[in-house]
Amino acid sequence: MARLIELNDFRSQCERQLARRLESRIRFGFFRNANPVRDEGINRSFASMDEYRRFCERRYPAYYGYSRPRAAARVR
Repeated sequence: MARLIELNDFRSQCERQLARRLESRIRFGFFRNANPVRDEGINRSFASMDEYRRFCERRYPAYYGYSRPRAAARVR
């Protein structure tokens, strides 16, 4: 029952968003997320892709998506 309420709430939220004008949807659909590594304004170069990946894994939080892909878990 709770999932049905959540689904109905989600549908009504989508309908409200789609009722907005396109300009408003674009304007409110993006937000500025501060990035402490990229916003430093320092240009970097790397000798290899592996060096670049290690840098990203050390400096970026995992939720930014700069980490190496992991093996997918098998779903049964």
